[in-house]
Formats: sequence, C-alpha cells, structure tokens
Amino acid sequence: MSTTGPYRIRGEKPEDWITEINRIFELITDRLDALSGLRGHPKFYDYIEAKSDVVVVNSTNGLVLRDDANPPNYWRLTLDASGTLTLTNIGRNYP
Repeated sequence: MSTTGPYRIRGEKPEDWITEINRIFELITDRLDALSGLRGHPKFYDYIEAKSDVVVVNSTNGLVLRDDANPPNYWRLTLDASGTLTLTNIGRNYP
C-alpha cells in the first residue's frame, strides 16, 4: 500500500476502503480523460460522440467507414503530406 501521493488509500478502516477506491478510480479516470480526450466509447444510440478532435498520427491509418452493402465493406480514408485523400476498400472484415 502506497504511503504517499494522491493514489493512496487514506482510510485504515475496511468500511472506508470502498469510498477511497472510488476516489482513486475517479482520479485515474480524470487523468486518462486528460491524456486521451475520450473515455471509453461514449455512445448516443448508434453514434459515437467526441468532444475534441480525433488525430491519427500514422499515415497508414485513417478514418474507417462501413458501407450499407449486405454484407458490408469497410473503407479506409487516409491523407498524405500533399493533402491527397485516398479511399481504400479494406474488405468485409474489420479489424
């Protein structure tokens, strides 16, 4: 058990531990939110909501879209250094 820092359990009584563990989880969640900009997969029905930009830093990755075919195809949209958008069919299975 850590004796210093915000992530230590401050109570010695077992009945206080649940409150302390929840406090620590909240600290960790806030820190992850600050690092990633998103927590988990916030969904509103079938839509994913983001409150900040999504940045892809690898030029071989990009935005993946699914079409309405039956079965559907997955398409990857990428951007190169000159600003050229490329749409690539990545098949029926993703990932």
